[in-house]
Amino acid sequence: MIGMHNKFEDIWKIFPENALKGRIWHWWWWLYFFENPDRPDYPRQLMILWGTRNCRKVRINDLLWKPKITPEVHDGRARFEAMVASWYYDGKKMHDPFILEKGPTKATWDKEHGSIAMRNEHGTYSFEGRDADFRLKAENPKLSIDLRMKRWTDEMSKLVSTGKVFFRNMGYSMLKYRGLKASGKVRVGSSEITVEGRAYFQKVRLSSITPAWYWAVLQSDKGAYMQYFVPHVGITLLRQRYSHESSLDWGEKTISRTLNFYDPEEEVEHTMKIMHVKKRYDNDLPIFTIEARSPTAKLTAEMSAYSRCCWNITQPVIRPLWLGIFYNEYPARLLKLKFTNGRRVVDKDDLGLWFCNCEHSWGTM
Repeated sequence: MIGMHNKFEDIWKIFPENALKGRIWHWWWWLYFFENPDRPDYPRQLMILWGTRNCRKVRINDLLWKPKITPEVHDGRARFEAMVASWYYDGKKMHDPFILEKGPTKATWDKEHGSIAMRNEHGTYSFEGRDADFRLKAENPKLSIDLRMKRWTDEMSKLVSTGKVFFRNMGYSMLKYRGLKASGKVRVGSSEITVEGRAYFQKVRLSSITPAWYWAVLQSDKGAYMQYFVPHVGITLLRQRYSHESSLDWGEKTISRTLNFYDPEEEVEHTMKIMHVKKRYDNDLPIFTIEARSPTAKLTAEMSAYSRCCWNITQPVIRPLWLGIFYNEYPARLLKLKFTNGRRVVDKDDLGLWFCNCEHSWGTM
């Protein structure tokens, strides 16, 4: 059964003993919000992930991946095959994909330190570190990323575990750092810039059919945090097109729904299980509206995307039919926020500048 872990070494581990054939994902996912002096409300954003899956073959956009290395785990080391994928919004333009590579991968760990590295003929992609103190490097002839992540606030720098068991061995577990300081350099071609900002990290282990979902993470300069996750099933699982417009965009049946809001003034995290996500489109980019409440608090928010990355991840079902998900990530602005809990009212501008990323997926694997 998939469980929840809160040990630092579990960040680096893979768990082949829990594998469901063709169904288990492990991925290590970094999201960066970098300051954009020319347009502070439109920060640069970078996402990079390492991912592995126990399957015969999978296609990400036009890249076909057929894992050839059987995962092995022994004495604080793991050997497997993985993909590294990345997108980068440079303040004006979305580079999608920024990185899309595959190759042999090694992970090492103990109670205090860990690392993961994928190397192939094109480049090297790795990160390593100790609790809330990491170094990430990715380099090939077309680009380089060199970033340091360090502790931010006490609350944001905690290693937090979440997860859910759906049935027997089916479910997910997650470890995450909700906010770390980030700095370093990013090079595209011959142009290199120095970047400053913050990072979000999550290690996910998923062992189930992949549903559709809504997700978002938001951080403010004053240490506030918001995240929601709404997996759902229904007719939307049949969608197999890139376009936002679809006759199948209806009938969502929610599996679960959770919104977490951390108020740095009161140093309290509020969990809301009653919530709804609505969306509309402007210039073919979504605007998400959130309404959430608990017995003691209420929150409404509106987030407007200013760019889009979309990956189509598919597996063969019955020859020659391939089906999969359309995984959309949207750098976004927080337009509105109102939080009330009977003691105080918080508006968007009370908590400084917000950084935001939203996700919406459709289809299934």
